[in-house]
Amino acid sequence: MNEFAGYTRPVPGGHWAMLRFAKDGKPKPIMGEGEKPIVFPSEIEALRAVNRHLLAYFNGSYRRDGAKLEATSEADAHFNLKPFIKQRGKSRLIEVERKGAAA
Repeated sequence: MNEFAGYTRPVPGGHWAMLRFAKDGKPKPIMGEGEKPIVFPSEIEALRAVNRHLLAYFNGSYRRDGAKLEATSEADAHFNLKPFIKQRGKSRLIEVERKGAAA
């Protein structure tokens, strides 16, 4: 299951903020000092922590999806490849050039 999830779990003394990332098989609580789960006093504070950590994951530098594009651009420059031609419709031919490519 390639799903992301964030929710709270009630525990004695408050709530845990639970996160499940697609790379992991099960949800895990947000950990504090000493590798112990942080117990938030209210469900709202736990949900805020879930929101903050999920956004940090999505906006952070954990993943490098652009690495493939950079490698393709370097290879095109090295081998001086011709511009990519894309067929759209049956009669119109659209020629697409990469930005910065030599004509």
